[in-house]
Amino acid sequence: MNFAATNLLPVGTKTPGANTAEPLAIPAGTAPSTIPNTAPLRTDGMNKVIVVFKAGTPEEEIKAAEEGVLSSGGQITQRYRSALLGFAAAVPDNQVRLLTLHERIDYVEPDSEVTAYVSSLIRS
Repeated sequence: MNFAATNLLPVGTKTPGANTAEPLAIPAGTAPSTIPNTAPLRTDGMNKVIVVFKAGTPEEEIKAAEEGVLSSGGQITQRYRSALLGFAAAVPDNQVRLLTLHERIDYVEPDSEVTAYVSSLIRS
């Protein structure tokens, strides 16, 4: 018999080992971000982020947010329109903060490579 053990966090839990999940309901205009708001503004770097909009967000609003990224010196690296609504981008710190205030944005997270870890347990 084969059993798969996966390392998954409960919904709303940000760190492994945490016993309680944070509430998922948030007020409009305060999209969660895993990028610290206390980080000093940098003038030499860009943040690679994924910006995800709430279901039903009009295409015009997504394009306006993309234009904001471009006008701030950022770059759109990928557009998402099927599994989720949004885009991946390289943006300066101040633009990340502005994106988290947009009332139609569901969340902003760092864009990084993700891998799944599964270990097989064999029991007889």
